[in-house]
Amino acid sequence: MSKRFLAVAVLFALSLAVPALAESTGDVAIINTHNPKSGSGEKYEAARKKHMAWHKAQKDPWTWYTWEVVSGEATGSYYTASFGHSWKDFDAQEKFEKADNADFDKGIGPTLGRSFTSYYVRRADLSLSAPSATPPSAYSVLTFFLLKPEGVNDFLETVKKINDGIKKTNYHQQGPSAFYQLVNGGEGPMYVLSGGRESWAAFAPNEKTLDQMMEDAYGKEQGAAILAKGRNAIRSSRTETIKYRPDLSYEAPKATASR
Repeated sequence: MSKRFLAVAVLFALSLAVPALAESTGDVAIINTHNPKSGSGEKYEAARKKHMAWHKAQKDPWTWYTWEVVSGEATGSYYTASFGHSWKDFDAQEKFEKADNADFDKGIGPTLGRSFTSYYVRRADLSLSAPSATPPSAYSVLTFFLLKPEGVNDFLETVKKINDGIKKTNYHQQGPSAFYQLVNGGEGPMYVLSGGRESWAAFAPNEKTLDQMMEDAYGKEQGAAILAKGRNAIRSSRTETIKYRPDLSYEAPKATASR
């Protein structure tokens, strides 16, 4: 749908809260990042709407969601993504891709400064929420974890123990959440946590911190040790907020659409 074979660095979360196709057995997500030229935001959005109308006219079987980045270093950029695919789905879409790229180049291309694509896999074993067939949350908080290569297993183990702690303590979650792993198209090892928020009010912090929750779940010493192990595996992390733009999105016919 939009220059899928250029290269990128996000997720997303990811939506997610970024989800996966309910009818599909795949968990692959393709994420396109678009940076409009300075002063070209309105032109980009107008071109995006026309391109989504083109997808509708072509009866594209893939659903494409668009988000606007509203905080963080990528503010002003847009993510357009399709979820829940298996790798072989991309082979089946190659013919459509050629026509898609031609329409994209004609309309959206002139408005862009940069465009990138990357591929993520939804990690069901790390995610607290199941894939959803409903539209994305109004907002999503994305947390990007760039890991030390030798620390990947420690990080994954920590995430699973945190999830178990959340379940044990009924730690309040503001919305759906899912983890995605970057598999192609950016610096790694990279994992992205996507957490949905239905309003800005939902951004208010939990009454208990993560450290306090882990103490409740495992005891003070063990809880702290678990978190320390996971934090030591992280090279760097950053966050951003994305706003779902249904006016810039395309939902395929119900028989094939969902996330």
